Amino acid sequence: MADAVYEKHKPDIVRCTGKAGSVCLMHSSLLHGSAPNMSGSQRTLYIATCYSEDAVELSANALPSRHTHELVCGEISGRVRCSSYEMEIPEVPKDTSFFAQQAVG
Repeated sequence: MADAVYEKHKPDIVRCTGKAGSVCLMHSSLLHGSAPNMSGSQRTLYIATCYSEDAVELSANALPSRHTHELVCGEISGRVRCSSYEMEIPEVPKDTSFFAQQAVG
């Protein structure tokens, strides 16, 4: 399936290349990927998510952080943003490693 997705979107690929220590900011729904790490060094990864104060998750984060729900700016509304739609409750992963989840893909 990954090959089919790649082929479908191949004409739209935009490379985002930076030197060591660079940062790439993207929307969480953006289709993205990276080439295999062919170096002898590990590739480190730091993921930070930002969302509206009133956007509350429907299930607990499998890899919580002490910064979860930390308010960066604005004020606490005491409200939850809702919209009318249905979805399946996500499966709780057995391994919370980002790379392990990519392998499941």
